[in-house]
Parts: sequence; structure tokens; C-alpha cells
Amino acid sequence: MNFKPSKYNVSFYDKGKLVLVNLLTKAIAEVENKNEEIVKEIIKNPDKSFKLKYPELFENLKYGGYIVPSEFDEIQHLKILNSIERFDRSVANVTIMPTMQCNFDCIYCYEKKEGPVMGPSTVDTVIMFLKKMVRDKKIVNLGWFGGEPLVAFDLIRYINSTISKYASSQNTKFNSFITTNGYLLTEEKINEVEKLNIRSFQITLDGPPEYHNRYRYLKGGGSTFDRIYSNLKLLFGNTEHTTVKIRVNVGPDNYNSIDKLLDLLSPFPKDRFLVYFRWIFQGSATNFSFHNEVRAFQGTPKEKFIKLSNLYYKAIERGFDVMLPILSGNFYCEYDRINSVLIGPEGNLYLCTVAVNKDEKSGRITPDGPVYNSMLFDKWHSFSAFNDEQCLKCPLLPLCMGGCRNARMKGISRGCPEELGYIEEFTRLWYRVEKAKRRAKV
Repeated sequence: MNFKPSKYNVSFYDKGKLVLVNLLTKAIAEVENKNEEIVKEIIKNPDKSFKLKYPELFENLKYGGYIVPSEFDEIQHLKILNSIERFDRSVANVTIMPTMQCNFDCIYCYEKKEGPVMGPSTVDTVIMFLKKMVRDKKIVNLGWFGGEPLVAFDLIRYINSTISKYASSQNTKFNSFITTNGYLLTEEKINEVEKLNIRSFQITLDGPPEYHNRYRYLKGGGSTFDRIYSNLKLLFGNTEHTTVKIRVNVGPDNYNSIDKLLDLLSPFPKDRFLVYFRWIFQGSATNFSFHNEVRAFQGTPKEKFIKLSNLYYKAIERGFDVMLPILSGNFYCEYDRINSVLIGPEGNLYLCTVAVNKDEKSGRITPDGPVYNSMLFDKWHSFSAFNDEQCLKCPLLPLCMGGCRNARMKGISRGCPEELGYIEEFTRLWYRVEKAKRRAKV
């Protein structure tokens, strides 16, 4: 059998050691100095003589996907992986926005923060739909989003307790998670979390108090950091297994304060939370001057990427677990999946959590399932990176799978992730993250 180098190899030196990364298999390997030149030659020209002369090295490179059989079509393989992920109907992924109301008035928010709480008739419809999903699927994942979902905690309690019991009777796995600002996460609610099968939370802390409170303040004014921090203490203290993703939105004010935030997070159990950093989302149409300041601070695209990477390095050096969002799976976003359903407070359906305005409704939920505007639904799901010549040539295709559908749908951009163009820098960060995780397990 003849072999060829993979299209998706990336190599770099880290502290004098050659590191190989394959973006398709997600293999990462350190090469011993004595084998460096041989490995380079094998990858460059993986003919049979190397297989006979260096059988162990050859097999290791084949195992990692750095060399592949000559007839192996990596693009076709990626397409299959992406299709399996996107069109798997054994799992239901449902997100409910019980209200668009919010008790915060964050400086960068793109939502209107007002509107009704989901009414009884819509709740009954949602429960009938979820019960159908429980009967039909192996796994039902239920996420809560908003607005601020904890404004409607009674509704969360009712739906989660009902579906959790029903899933148990049907031997279906049921998981739930909440994206929340954390301010309303009282001890009373925390004590119900694990009974309701709420496995995880995503909570935002935008730096230590003096910076977080500039970005994330109460409606009408008022600081929020201390309350959220106290609630996190209670959450970790009063639950056994619940995990937390701590998101940090980064801008010009808080960038240099991340060390102090990490100091504040250090007492929390590191095996139950992770941290990730994102630039402040440029989605608000009402605060142009602030968003212009953010863009000016970010600098060039390369500077923007490196600045954010440096925050990840700070976190892993301190022993924190981190998340690199582009490594989430064989898709770009959970809403790439055909079986992901996003339900608004009035029973309307939306295609994405950043596309929830009145003119972006894509259908309605019914007891039997979602009924979509077929033109919108088909347009959203018909896009495929494997029909896009630019994507097919892109070395980042195995990780981004075509990028953001919402950006493409609206004609904003091609939806490419920030990592594009800085692949070596990204893979170096990824390598160091994985190395830190291995050290933590020892």
C-alpha cells in the first residue's frame, strides 16, 4: 500500500522540540530530537523504504493520521464525520428561552431584555413535545437560555422535574444545563439543581469586581460581581457533581485584569469548572462607540488572536482547565445540527441564539414537534462547506466545518473563525492546553 502526507498536518517547534498536529485526527505528538529529520522525511515522502527501515516511526505516523493511504479521500471522510454529527436523530438538543427579560443591562448586550414569560399553554405544548422526544430518542439534552432564564426558575423546575421523571420511566438519558448571569442563583435554587438533573451552568465573570461591574451591571444600575461570586461558592459547596463554564468577555478595560480574576477563582475546585475567553461580541446596534473601542484595542487580526491566546496561557500556567470552543466537535455550532430546536417564550422557533428578533422567527413548536418555515429552515441547513471551493482548500476545515451559518445567512461574512490565518499559533496553544491537562492527571 502506498501512502501520502495528510493535508491537515501542522508542525512547529516548542522549546526546541518538534511538535506535530493533525487537524483531522486531532493527534498531537512530540518528536524526539534524534528522530526529527527522519520523521520529516517520512511525512514528506512516505514510501515503502521508510516503512521497512523505520517500521515503528512509520506506524506511529500512520496511527496519528500524519500519513494516510494514497487512495484515502480526507475530504470525503470529513464530510461523513460532519454528516453523522449534523444528522444524528438519536439525540435531541433542545434550548428553551423561557423569557427574554433580564435583570442585567450589560454594556455590550444585543438583546432587548424585555417580553413575556412563557405562558401555561406554551409550557404544556413544550412538555408534550419533550415527552415525545424522550420516547423517540436515546438522549435528550435540554438547555436554558434567555434573557435571564433564572427569572423563570419556577418554570424551569416544573419542566425539568416533569421530564426528568418521564425520562427515567422510559430509560432515556436526560441532561440539562443553564446559561445564566448567576445573580439569581440563590441557595434555595442551588439545593434543587442536582434533583432537577441540571448538570452544568455557564456563568460570565468579566474580570475582577472593578472591571466586571463596568460591563455587567443591574438594570437601573448596581454592581453584580460580589453576588455572583458568593453564589458560585454556594454552588460548589452545596452540590457534588455540578460543573461550571466560566466565560470571560474580553475588552479594553478588563484585559490587563485577568490575573486578578484568576486569583479570585483559585479557591474553587478546579476539577469542576473551566474557563474560556472570548472577545466581546460585536452584536449590539445601540453602543457604537463602545464597540469601536473594543475593535481598536484588538488591533490587527493577528494581534487580536495573540492577545486572546495570551489569556489562555495565563490560565493553564495556573492550573486551570480551559475550553477552546473551536474544538467542540465535527461541526461549528450546536445549531448546525438538524435535531437542535430553539424555542422562544411564546412558542416561536429560532435558528440561533443570536438571531431571536421578531423578524427572525423560523416556525412554531407543537406537541408533535417543530413546524418550520421550510424556506428558512432549508436555507439554514442546506449550506455545506463541502460545496464551497474556498472551504475545501482551507486547512482549518476539519475544525470549523464551514463556520457560522448565521453570518452566512445574513450575508455578514463567510463566517470563518478567528483561528483562520493563525493556525500555527492556534495549534501551539492547543498543544500547551493538552499538555497541561496531561500534567494535571499525573
